[in-house]
Amino acid sequence: MKRIFEFIVNPVAGPKDNIKYFKQLKRKLNEREIPFDSKKTKRAGHAPKLVKKRLLNPEAVMASVGGDGTFNEVASLLVGTSRSMAHIPRGSGNGLARMLKIPHRVGQIPDYLEHGVVRAIDVGKINNDYFFCTCGFGFDALIAHDFSNSTTRGFWTYARSVLTKFWSYRGVETRMILDGEEISGRFFSVTIANANQYGNDAFIAPHADLQDGLVDVTFIRPFPLIMAPVVGMALMGKWIHKLPYVQMRQVKTVEISQVSSSTYFHCDGDVYDAQMPVKIGVNEKALNLLVPEH
Repeated sequence: MKRIFEFIVNPVAGPKDNIKYFKQLKRKLNEREIPFDSKKTKRAGHAPKLVKKRLLNPEAVMASVGGDGTFNEVASLLVGTSRSMAHIPRGSGNGLARMLKIPHRVGQIPDYLEHGVVRAIDVGKINNDYFFCTCGFGFDALIAHDFSNSTTRGFWTYARSVLTKFWSYRGVETRMILDGEEISGRFFSVTIANANQYGNDAFIAPHADLQDGLVDVTFIRPFPLIMAPVVGMALMGKWIHKLPYVQMRQVKTVEISQVSSSTYFHCDGDVYDAQMPVKIGVNEKALNLLVPEH
């Protein structure tokens, strides 16, 4: 049976014109006679309202066209249901899409939509909300906050923020419990990962598996400034876990009872308003996601 798609399009996602991109995509879909409808989001938080209306069509596959934040808003309504969704990555990082090798080029999308297979993946839960890629606190959350206030998007905006904030950053104090084990101290960052990367192929949890029922927790302790290039290379090279400043755990539950008072949290690349204590877990194979046929 031919799939029918309901696209939820974030017009301001990523560094380039997403409206122009989607117009090109619509032409490709029409050429292949792939049935679809589409709606554009008007602001952050608008996507769930659009999804609820479109769930009335039992045949439709929801499809987000945007970054990790747009994906989160659409997917969160489908967690634990039998409905399937697709994702067309148009964000700055696209961590989950990169891990699953979901294409972004217009010419590749019709094959992905027509021939992709549905795979049930794990979903992270932070308090009463979901995450699909990563969440956490420390330096990466500080950058997410800075990035959210920027007037430009994309990799170079992100890189500029990292370089600006890095020199004065001193880490964050925390106390947390992982599957009953208490860990405390000062850390450069603490990342709880469902997927293996932040995005842009920066692998914060190289061994993460989307179907193992676990989250991967990466602790990076403060390190000498001279080591910053090495840490960067380790992230991009999938060997961050080999550095002496890094600890990793694979667990089912995380409870964060204390962090420095001024600490920001992030969730799938966006700033997150965390209420203490923060409880994190996993909903196993709770989202049906269309992935490329291999």
